[in-house]
Amino acid sequence: MTTADQVLVAITGSNGTIGYAALLHALRSNYRVRAIVRRPSAISTIKSGPSAQPYLHRIEYAIVPDNTVLGAYDDALAGVKYVVHIAGAWPLPHLHPDSDIYWPFIKSTKELVTAAQKSGTVKRMVFTQAGAGLVDSEDGDTLGNEMKKVLDENVDVSQSSLTYRPPLKSPHNAYTSAKAQCMTYLSSLSALPFSIAQIIPGTVIGPSEFCTTSAQAFAHMDRQTRALLFADNHPRYAFGFVHVDDCARIHIEALNEDKVGKEMPRWYVAAATVEEGVTGEELWASAADMVEREFATEVEAGLFKVGRSKVPINIPFRADSRLTEKLLLGGEEIRGLEQCVEEVARWYVDLKRREAVSSGLQ
Repeated sequence: MTTADQVLVAITGSNGTIGYAALLHALRSNYRVRAIVRRPSAISTIKSGPSAQPYLHRIEYAIVPDNTVLGAYDDALAGVKYVVHIAGAWPLPHLHPDSDIYWPFIKSTKELVTAAQKSGTVKRMVFTQAGAGLVDSEDGDTLGNEMKKVLDENVDVSQSSLTYRPPLKSPHNAYTSAKAQCMTYLSSLSALPFSIAQIIPGTVIGPSEFCTTSAQAFAHMDRQTRALLFADNHPRYAFGFVHVDDCARIHIEALNEDKVGKEMPRWYVAAATVEEGVTGEELWASAADMVEREFATEVEAGLFKVGRSKVPINIPFRADSRLTEKLLLGGEEIRGLEQCVEEVARWYVDLKRREAVSSGLQ
């Protein structure tokens, strides 16, 4: 197959954690990729990626500096067959709830759908959603971690979050409401010339090839992993756990029309299945046991401080991704908390070891 014959996939947020991993999986799956980013510096980041080097001739770029304006994605989607929308803002405290979180999610989702309709070439769109859309931000820290609810292809969005509109109370309030509303909006669409798949990821865990020092690795780690390895924070929410490569693979495999036709599940769940009856505390304790067992030397030396008591305050859902695994992964299991944290820990230890050798301390 020549480069000209390869199918073109547009991926938003291609320089981000999931986005870059999805870009790599798409390239390895023989797609061409149009990386949609907001800044020219993001293009430089992608081009510098070690794993991207063999594929640079199959990557093109589109800059969309403001995804809320009319026609924002019209040029970026011209000629593409598939679209993967991953870009989005985290509900960070310094962001304005309305202008930085709510409206960018709402407007970018609608602009992408409109641009895909205008393109005349798009056949499937994949949207990254969030477990946050399943809960009411105003419930606070009352959801518990017993995982009595099930996060599967049939789970419902939060009905209260659907009612919230600007002005919104907080970044978290804006994030949960925007996600619930985007998920519902996309589910309501019909008679489109393309199909839509929605993916709900758990906490995404994994190393990054852009991190070359232990300090960079620490800064890159998700809050759950840092809590387990360093006891440096107490996470508020968890909606399951997934390795970054598994999450990326699910996004790209969801494009495969031969695997799944237009009749798709309501959601794909990108989080490791947890057995019924297991609580969040038990899941966390098992991961803490793994750290103490597999990294006993590092724990004794003080490199790791096991955050056994740092169980996320709210883990309301038990992930069940068996249908996603069957449809998209050939029955392979998504890696869960223990496996993911172990890999990140070994990556961090290796970086520390290399730094020690480089400084002549070992």
